[in-house]
Amino acid sequence: MTRKHQVADELPEIFARVSGLLLTEPVVDQAVAKIAQAAHQSLAGSVGAGGTLIDAQGRPTSTASTNSLVEEADRLQYELGDGPCLSAWASARAVRVDDLRDDQRWPEWGKAGARLGLLSCISVPLLVPDATGNNEPEPFGAMKVYSDQPHAFDERSEEVLSLLAGPAALILANLQARERAARLSVVLKDALHSRSVIDQAKGVLMERLHVTERGALQVMITRARAEAILLSRVAQEILDTTEIDLTP
Repeated sequence: MTRKHQVADELPEIFARVSGLLLTEPVVDQAVAKIAQAAHQSLAGSVGAGGTLIDAQGRPTSTASTNSLVEEADRLQYELGDGPCLSAWASARAVRVDDLRDDQRWPEWGKAGARLGLLSCISVPLLVPDATGNNEPEPFGAMKVYSDQPHAFDERSEEVLSLLAGPAALILANLQARERAARLSVVLKDALHSRSVIDQAKGVLMERLHVTERGALQVMITRARAEAILLSRVAQEILDTTEIDLTP
C-alpha cells in the first residue's frame, strides 16, 4: 500500500476526531483545546500538541496546549516573535523541524525548546477560504505537534496533520464568526438601551426644569463631565430618583 493510500485510509478517523466540535464545543477557546488534543492523538511519537489562533499582527488571540511543555515552547515563540508555529501561519505552509538542537532557522527558540526536552516538531497552518473565491486561503492560526525524539515526523505526518487542520480551520472560523456576531449584538443592544434611557431622561428634565431638549441634554453632559461618569449612567440615575441635584 502506498503512503498516499495509507493517509487516505486514515481520513475517516481523522475527520471523526473533529466532526462533533461544532455541537460539543460552542466556545472558540474550548474548541482550540479539543483540536489540540486531536492533533496529539493523530501522530505517533507525539508528546504534546497545541493550537493557536493568530491575528493579522501576529499576536495570538486563542491558545491551547495538551501539556505544560507545549505551553512553554509556544510561549517562547510568541515572546521571541519567531519559530515554526509563527512561520507556518505567516507562510501558509507546513513547517517541520527534524532536530531542534541543530536547526538554524530559529536557533534561539530551538535551543530553548531542546532544553525543555522537545527535539522535533511539525506545524501546519489553519486556513480559511477567501470569501470572494478570488484569492488564496487566509491563514489565521496554526496547529503543532511536538516529540521528545529527533526526526519523529515525516512527509506523511505533514499530510495527516494538514488533513486534520482542514476541517478544524472551518470549525474555528465558524465559531469565531459566531462569537464576533454575538459580541456585536450585545454592543448594539447596549447602545440602543442607552439611547432609550437618555431620551427618557431628557423628557424628565424638560418637564422638571422647564428646559428645551437641547438644554436637558446639556444638563446631563455637564454632570457626566463633572463626575467623570457615562452619560447613560447620569440618565439612569435621573430616571431612578426624583431627589437628584440637577442644577447645571
